[in-house]
Amino acid sequence: MTDGLKPALLNYYRRSYRGLWLSAFAQAFSGEYGHSAWLLGPSSYLFAINGLRFGLDICINQPWIAQEDRGGYADDLSKLDFMVLTHGHRDHYDASMLSLLKNTPVRWFIPAFFDREQVRAAGIAPGRITWVESGRTYSAGTLSIAAFDSPHVQVPETGYLVETGKARLLFPGDVRDYTQRLPWFGPVDCLFAHVWLGRGNARNLPCEPYLSGFCDFAMAARPRRVFLTHLFELGRDAGNLWTYAHAGLAADGLLARDASLAVTVPRVGDRLALLTK
Repeated sequence: MTDGLKPALLNYYRRSYRGLWLSAFAQAFSGEYGHSAWLLGPSSYLFAINGLRFGLDICINQPWIAQEDRGGYADDLSKLDFMVLTHGHRDHYDASMLSLLKNTPVRWFIPAFFDREQVRAAGIAPGRITWVESGRTYSAGTLSIAAFDSPHVQVPETGYLVETGKARLLFPGDVRDYTQRLPWFGPVDCLFAHVWLGRGNARNLPCEPYLSGFCDFAMAARPRRVFLTHLFELGRDAGNLWTYAHAGLAADGLLARDASLAVTVPRVGDRLALLTK
């Protein structure tokens, strides 16, 4: 990564992030965008599907939010129908946000391995928490959410297959072992693939053998569309910071395996259309 890019991005998000966030929420609640997602952070997502608005691993502990009033963000999140969590790393889980939303009607899907005492201490009514167990399928309105163990390796993590009636959306999470395979759900419409090409390996382009492992792992899900995310976690050092350069290598590798595949590398604030043609 060029020396000036990290501070430039930090300055950009400090100036622009609140506007990007507000635009995403305005679109999600406008009724004009069904079957859509918005990227709110490196691996944080907002969804509008079948009249439901929900989030997956939305965090407001990003470095560009740290000095802002978090109350406005909490007010926006309080309008969601539910939130889904995958694991406890701070770029996915913001424990303080539980307390900020404790008096709201938001429903929570939280993996059973989370610290339940910490979650209870946040003050969320127990009836609004569903403790998610791998191998089970849960209902949220018209959505079906199947939970499975994700091969994060470093910590326990739950991945999800969300079926909407029109699309099948697969979220493997922060996969670290590409030799493992996910449960076979059949082909999926959209795969949210978090770019990771080896610990401390970001400067060792083309990051093999992790690049080939990543591409083979992704293609095993037989996706029609792939969103490459998990980029620009600006708290990371250069050896572990994944950028558009790495996403480009991954996109090339995926297209070499299937030239008809739709591959998107979204920026924070972008809307992602979830229905494939």
